[in-house]
Amino acid sequence: MSSWREIVATVLIILGGGLELIAVLGVCVMRDVYDRLHYVGLVSYGGLLIGLAIVFREGFSLIGDEALLTAAILVTTGPVLVQTTMRSFLIRERKQWQHAIPEAAEDEEP
Repeated sequence: MSSWREIVATVLIILGGGLELIAVLGVCVMRDVYDRLHYVGLVSYGGLLIGLAIVFREGFSLIGDEALLTAAILVTTGPVLVQTTMRSFLIRERKQWQHAIPEAAEDEEP
């Protein structure tokens, strides 16, 4: 008979693996690089679920603490990575990352 901790860990592993699979398929299927970046953000939450599964299975031991720390790092740095990657693509493509101000709006008086 499996304990409830093993059942919860198994469900979390399946959910985390499913999110990782969706992220990989999304990156492979999307045509534009900007659309692909939306799926890169899912990777951090899949890693969080897998890290929580390890904590449920192993408890707060050395392995569990490292998994929790790794998951926290993935969740906090994932959006920053996506944002900086998007900004670098915009700079490369448009030579700036901010929206262009129309020339007509610059000539008008307030």
